[in-house]
Amino acid sequence: MNINKNLNSLLLLLLLGFIWGTGYSIARFATTHGVPPLGYSFWQSLGPAILIGFLSLAMNIPTKHTSSVSNGNNLPRSSLHYLSIPHLRYYLICGLTGIVIPNTNMYFAAPHLPAGLLAVIVNTVPIIAYPMALFAGVEAFRITRFFGVILAITGLMFIVLPKSSLPSSDMIPWVLSALITPFAFAFCAIYIARYRPEKGDSLPLAAGTLIASTIMLFPFVILSGNFYSFHYPLSTPDCVILLEIVLSSIGYILLFQLIKMAGPVYYSLVDVIVAMTGLFWGYVIFNEHLNIWTSSAVVLILLSLLFVSNKQK
Repeated sequence: MNINKNLNSLLLLLLLGFIWGTGYSIARFATTHGVPPLGYSFWQSLGPAILIGFLSLAMNIPTKHTSSVSNGNNLPRSSLHYLSIPHLRYYLICGLTGIVIPNTNMYFAAPHLPAGLLAVIVNTVPIIAYPMALFAGVEAFRITRFFGVILAITGLMFIVLPKSSLPSSDMIPWVLSALITPFAFAFCAIYIARYRPEKGDSLPLAAGTLIASTIMLFPFVILSGNFYSFHYPLSTPDCVILLEIVLSSIGYILLFQLIKMAGPVYYSLVDVIVAMTGLFWGYVIFNEHLNIWTSSAVVLILLSLLFVSNKQK
């Protein structure tokens, strides 16, 4: 029984990493074929919000009070508690730091950086989250994880400092700006660890967060003139956007199922799979090649992910 469970968890981990890792090449293709980054970000918030929202309503998940004083009774299926002040605050903060800021920033960087390298940089979230978790009192100091952070910093220096590391020195500012994304994701992860509402299942909470991020993005997209309209018949960029909406929504579902089956510690290994998948598609689709500096940087960052993710909460 345990063997089947472990095998299923491994398959879910690989599938989730493959789906998320594919998203970097899709974003690069879309944003280099006429889709504004802000418009792309809006659709990647609205689309999953609709799909996950309808799925939550269709499943009509009965939620339970998860605090230690819970009597174990199901809450009302009307789920009005999802509109409480703590829940709305959760949607707002997670939507801003977990979707609006990191995704939009990543999509602006996508046309200017190799897709594989962007995947590696963005997936340094555990490395950034660990020092933040230490400061927040969520994690304890461990020398192996600290060593992992040092490896990651060294890897990033290999990307930025040598003149021959990147195809163009103009990419350096985009590498640095891309780091905003894992910082935002890390902040969101720490916030969730400390302030996730006790009453609530993951799927409705994700739907609420996606809806909040869509509402926040909408005025910026309209006022900036970066709204992207679909065409009839659908163009290639249209199909790419719809593909990523579907993949992203499937990714959310797999994420919750993986954490339910194997726990958050096992899930933390997904960053390594995502980074390797991003590198693979970058090579296949865009013929991206790594030189000695970027190859060394990738190896160091992947090793650091293994060190930092080991038994991380």
